[in-house]
Amino acid sequence: MIISLNRRYVFVHIHKCAGTSIEVALAKALRHNDIVLGSTKSGEKYQDFFKRTIGLNKHSTALEARQFLGDALYDKFFKFAFVRHPIDRLHSLYSYALKLAHDAPLTDEEQRTFDAHGQWPDRPPFRYKAVAAALECNSFSDFALHPLTWADAGAQPQWKSLCDANGQLIVDFIGKVESIEQDFARICEKLEVSVPLEVRNSSHDKKSALALSPLARNTVCERFARDFELLGYTPD
Repeated sequence: MIISLNRRYVFVHIHKCAGTSIEVALAKALRHNDIVLGSTKSGEKYQDFFKRTIGLNKHSTALEARQFLGDALYDKFFKFAFVRHPIDRLHSLYSYALKLAHDAPLTDEEQRTFDAHGQWPDRPPFRYKAVAAALECNSFSDFALHPLTWADAGAQPQWKSLCDANGQLIVDFIGKVESIEQDFARICEKLEVSVPLEVRNSSHDKKSALALSPLARNTVCERFARDFELLGYTPD
């Protein structure tokens, strides 16, 4: 999340929606007293401090930002976020979880403990529910059906980051990862900044949907029904 008091904007960083790339780009135009939570070196360094002092973190919602700023000030700010096709986003979480586990493998002792008791070690990344789910699954389809997947913050519907308690949108602009270059250019024009954006994995991955079994597909569509409706995506 970014809260810029100088340029008067709020960027809501939704899991697996290119938020880190956007924050790193916009951080180049931040000024004194602007707040960036996560993504950049300073953002990661002070994230715990801001969580303790102001109750916000990297993936805080628009509603939480409004509660921090107050309704009057929040209404004066330009609020925006980026979203992603729900199935692609879930597949990105699955791939990311596997990568985290691969980059920090179990020690021999941890492996013996898991083999004996089926218990993952209480350390990152294994304490993350999506990682545990991914490691216990043989496919993306299985991951979409695993209960731990849906308990992970990264799998929560995107609308919850964008709406108030009544389910009404409280952001001014929603960009899409699928059109990130054009939408980010519109953001820069609105904010009157010129910063480069390093784009990664911006295209729609049709294989994500094809990899789902009928049961998994129905589960995903039910879980993300409001996202599909509100954000203009279709399951196909």
